[in-house]
Amino acid sequence: MEGDDVTLTCKTETTPSILSATFYKDGSLIRTESTGHMTIHNVTRSDEGLYRCNIIRHGESPSSWITVTEKPTTTAPPATTEATHPPPSCSANLVHKVVYHLVVFCPYFISTLLMVSLCRHRPTG
Repeated sequence: MEGDDVTLTCKTETTPSILSATFYKDGSLIRTESTGHMTIHNVTRSDEGLYRCNIIRHGESPSSWITVTEKPTTTAPPATTEATHPPPSCSANLVHKVVYHLVVFCPYFISTLLMVSLCRHRPTG
């Protein structure tokens, strides 16, 4: 919400999980933070955009869309809401995760089947 502080955190899934990270907004470099997190103080609509981070030797995060909403006023009539569509990167993130799991799972599954097959057909005696 407008006026709030927003903290972005970039970490790895391995130890150590928090390392120096470079943050980007809409593809442009914002800054590098040694703590792995960056705080945007007093956000405004101009802070809306697609954010991502990069940790050297660990890779880049998927992009995340940040939306800044207007602060409600106490004298205004109730706001109406519209259905919003997720940012285009959401479906790309899902595809990325599915492909990643297939790439990891398929070799494991195939090698397991081969090992079981070899053990079954091994001559005894």
